[in-house]
Amino acid sequence: MERKVELDSSKKEPEAKKPDQEVVSTSQGVQQIESAGRFKCLKKMWSGFIAALCFRKKRKYVNEQAGVNLDSTSTKNTNLTVVLDLDSTLVFSTKEKCFPGQQEIKSIKYYVGIRPHCRTLLETIRPFSNIMVYSAGGPKYVNHIVELLDPEKKFFDKVLNRDSCQFVNGIYLKDLRKTGYALKRTVWIDDKLESFPFQPYNGIVIKRWIGDPEDEEILKIIKLIMQLRKENNVCSFLKKNHRKTNNNK
Repeated sequence: MERKVELDSSKKEPEAKKPDQEVVSTSQGVQQIESAGRFKCLKKMWSGFIAALCFRKKRKYVNEQAGVNLDSTSTKNTNLTVVLDLDSTLVFSTKEKCFPGQQEIKSIKYYVGIRPHCRTLLETIRPFSNIMVYSAGGPKYVNHIVELLDPEKKFFDKVLNRDSCQFVNGIYLKDLRKTGYALKRTVWIDDKLESFPFQPYNGIVIKRWIGDPEDEEILKIIKLIMQLRKENNVCSFLKKNHRKTNNNK
C-alpha cells in the first residue's frame, strides 16, 4: 500500500532573494565599509593635525623661552639692525640746564644734551644697518628727541616708545621681538642690562652718560658694531664675548 506523504504547508522553503534585493544589500555593505574607511582616515588626519599643532606650540614656547621668535625674521633684509636707547645712551635730559651744550625743547620742557660722537655713530652705521630707537620714554618726549637727533629723517627706520614696553616691578622692559627684524642680526645698545631681559645676549651695555663732554664710549661701540656686521649670528658672538662687551656698565 502506498503512503501519501503530506507536505506541511506551514513549513515553507526560504524564498530566494531577488536580484535587485541582492544588489541593494551588497551596495549597503559597500557603503558601510566606505563610510568606516573614511571615518578612520579622517580620524587619522585629525590626530596628525592635533599632534602637529601641539608640536608647533611646544616649539614656539621653547623658542620664546630661549629668546628666539620665528615670526620675527626677515628674509628680504639681511642688514644688521641696531636698536638704540635714548636717555643716558645718546642723550641726557634735565628739567634745568646743567651743562653747556644742552638745548632747550620748550614743547616738552626739557634741556637736552647730545652725547659726543652720536652723529658719527649714525653716519657710520647707516650704510649697512637698519637703525631703530627703542626708548622707555613717552611718545611725545621720544618724538621730540628723535627730531633733534635726526631732523632730516635719514637715520631712523623705526621708533618705539613706552607703549611698546612691558612695565614690571617699576621697570620698563623692552622686547626685540617687537622690532620685526631677525633677532640673530639685531643688536641693542642701552645703559641698562635689565631693560632687555628677553634677549640679554643681543645687546651691548654702554656706560651711562650724564654730560661728560670728553666721553668716548660711542667710539668703542662703533668698533664693536663694525665687527658685528660680519657676523651671521650676533647673539653667538656677544654671548662668547659677554664679559668683554658689557664690563663698562
